[in-house]
Amino acid sequence: MASTAQDPNAVAGATTGRRTKPTSGATRERLLAAARESFAKLGFASTRVADIVALAGTSHGTFYTYFDDKRDALLALTQEAASAIYGAAVAPLTGSKRQSPRDAIRARLTVFFRIYGEWWDVVRTWDHASAIHPEVDELRGRIRASIVDQLCQLLARDPELKPVDGGLDLEMAAIALTAMVEEFAGRWFALGRTLGTTEIDQLTELCTGALYGGEAAGAQGQEQ
Repeated sequence: MASTAQDPNAVAGATTGRRTKPTSGATRERLLAAARESFAKLGFASTRVADIVALAGTSHGTFYTYFDDKRDALLALTQEAASAIYGAAVAPLTGSKRQSPRDAIRARLTVFFRIYGEWWDVVRTWDHASAIHPEVDELRGRIRASIVDQLCQLLARDPELKPVDGGLDLEMAAIALTAMVEEFAGRWFALGRTLGTTEIDQLTELCTGALYGGEAAGAQGQEQ
């Protein structure tokens, strides 16, 4: 599939509304790392700002320079995690060699699951916290929607889909495939399992078969 991705950290509408507070800097990153660790160890509901600042080695005043509350810190982590996870689905593929649709999908799935695993602790936190703070899931949803739109554009520009399209609704396909892969990842990691070659190969066949059918999926020499 041809690659056409925007910067996932610059997704339109995927901001948390923090315009008056610093949005970068080493101290802010240290506080976010401490919040992430505290949420993972204590749970979002049980984590206090005091826990975060103690772990970061800062003061309450410093924390409130960057964040309104712990929910605000979680929104910042959600922005970063969701942009990285969903962005992996449409990020440009590495290398200049042209790939078949199957190889391109496999490469994207491999990156997606690697990044998902790296952010698994944040995913668990936002799942738990969204019941208390629905804006966390709303932010995640806005980022997901933007990535789905980019995936639709990527599919629309893929010449291999045209001969086998048959009236395929690309938006529906993008939403369905994103939901399938994301739901599988969540359930798989929740079980404490790791993803290996066998699992990625099976998911690749499912996605490739759904989009391209049999023979077209294995054709070599297609654009990334």
